[in-house]
Parts: sequence; structure tokens; C-alpha cells
Amino acid sequence: MYTTDIITLPRFCFGRGTYARFPALCRSLGSTFAVVGGVTAMEKGLPPLTAALDGSGMTMLAALPYGGACTQSAMRRLADQIAPLSPTFIVGMGGGKAIDTAKGVASLLDLPLVSLPTLVSNCAPITALSVVYREDGPFDRFLFYDAPPALTLVDLEIAANAPAKYFRAGMGDTLAKHLESTFSARGDVLGVSMDHMSAIGVALSSTCYGPILQYGRQALDEVRRHEAGPAMEICARSIIVSAGLVSLMANDDYNCALAHAVCYGLQLFAHIEENCLHGDLVAYGALVQLVLDGRTEQARELRDFLRTLGTPVTLEQMNVPLDRQALRATLQEATTGPDMAHIPYPITPDMVFDAMLTVETL
Repeated sequence: MYTTDIITLPRFCFGRGTYARFPALCRSLGSTFAVVGGVTAMEKGLPPLTAALDGSGMTMLAALPYGGACTQSAMRRLADQIAPLSPTFIVGMGGGKAIDTAKGVASLLDLPLVSLPTLVSNCAPITALSVVYREDGPFDRFLFYDAPPALTLVDLEIAANAPAKYFRAGMGDTLAKHLESTFSARGDVLGVSMDHMSAIGVALSSTCYGPILQYGRQALDEVRRHEAGPAMEICARSIIVSAGLVSLMANDDYNCALAHAVCYGLQLFAHIEENCLHGDLVAYGALVQLVLDGRTEQARELRDFLRTLGTPVTLEQMNVPLDRQALRATLQEATTGPDMAHIPYPITPDMVFDAMLTVETL
């Protein structure tokens, strides 16, 4: 049986001072647009974007804050505000939650989206889904779209001036993409008929891991100095392009596993949702997955690397009690969430807890 699905690959541009190319690259989408973004992101990104529009014949109709959380109510509220303006496309500006919210707005209005990430923290700028959260904070659901943004324009100089913790978290999230893709695909026969694209995606996931282990510490040092250096660019491409292409090309079954499930489980703690970054939590979840899978030496190697970045690698560092009863809801989410729908063997809450115990003492 052959698939009839259409996979639309992303169009993207990486560089320094790239907003100057916005009019030329976006002209085919129309001449009017509205921006949905983070408050701080728009403070940094709108001045160079506005300068690029001068004399271009293109008009920014509005620039609206997304509200700090990617929720369905935020998408609907913003769509209602933007609809009377009749833009020809939407621009998402900021981090993953801002751009995911903009995706939802563009979908509701049936308009193309241009993503302008102002920091490098995940692959959201080129993926065809939104990670949606509940109004009270925790993860709610995934929203899937027919295609990724029409264009992703990354200005590395703007991204290098964002807080370094977001870049660190992006590296953690991306490292896990390879570990989860290869874990969830284990035992499946890929590479024929409709699994061909998944085979490419899973194979490509290796570029989410090796470059970051090799260049990650240097890249983070560059970002801490607010430099868009060569190591930063290599890792930024892994975080956005490599991870994003895996997301787009591999079947949903092969995009996440225990690392993300542990992340969403830990976010059930209110202080975790408020104080910890998604990518840092996923990186910790990757350690749990490696230990549970019997790959303790690789877990130790990854833990040592994450420690050099300043990533929290124990529950103690995250002020989470290492207590089975206190972790009951976390363990339940980590073993029953949507990311665990396709794994090579059954995983129980006890197995996850035992792996957490080991991670504390690696």
C-alpha cells in the first residue's frame, strides 16, 4: 500500500541581518500582514523588520502579544482581533509558544504564516504542529496542520542576543529528538512504501545529536557573549532545521517517546511549569529514557555534557521530591501520555521511577 499523504518541506533562510530580505522573500504572500509574538521578542524584532519595510510597499497592520501561553482560547482571541484587518498573511515572532500560537491563528484565518524566531529554543519555527497547553498551565494536546510555515527567517544576531538559557534548552530538546526517534522506531521495518519518509526522518535525527555534542559547549559560550559565531550557527541549524525536518518527515509515532513524556509529567508540578524550560525537562527525560533502556554509559556521557551547559540533571536540582507517591501523577503521565503511543516494549510507572533513582546517582 502506498501513501497519498503530501509532505511539504519548509522554506527557510538563516543568516545575519536577514530581516532585510523579508519584503523580497514574502512578496508572493501579499502586501499586508499582522504580527503575533512575544512582548520582548517584538521589542527586539520589530525595529529591524519595520526598517526593512520602508519603501517596500508592504504594510504591517498590527503587532499583537500572544499572551504568554499557547492555548486554543488565545488563538481564537487573536484571530477575532485580526480578522477585521484582512491581512494576506500572518507573522509569528518569538519563541516556540509564540510561533505555535501564530500557527493556530493563521490556521483559523486560513492564511499563510511566516515565522521569525527571535531565539533558538526548539524546532517550532518550521514544524506543522502546535503544542497546546491548558489554561491552567499543563500540556493539553497537539494541533496538526497540513503544511509548515510558508517561510522561516532566522536572524542569528537577534537570536544570539536572547538569554542563553533558551539556547541551552533548545540543545537539550534537540538531543532528545534523536534518542526518541531511534527508540520509538526500534523493531519497525522502515524504508519501503509509505515508511520511506519515516526512514529518512529517523536517519536524519543523527544530525540532532552529534553536532550538538561536538559544538554545543562552544555554541553556548558564543551565545553568552552575544556572538552569532560558527558553533552557534551549526547548533542553531540542528535545533531548528534538523529537528524540524525529522518532525515533518517521520511519522508521528517516531517523533517523541519517554523523554517528552517525562517532561509533560514533571510539568504537572506548578513550580516546574513556572520555573523550568521545556528543553531542559526533555533533556532530563532523555537521561531517564537511556537509563531505563539499559544504556547507562551513554546516559552518563550525556549527563556530563548537560552539566557543562548548566542543565539540571537531577530531580533534586529541580526541587522535585524523589518520592514515589509525590511523583504518582508524573509517572502516570509519563507512561500513558500521547508520546508513549508507539514504543518498542511496555513501560510501567515503576520502571520510570527506578530509572529516575538511577539518574540521581549517575
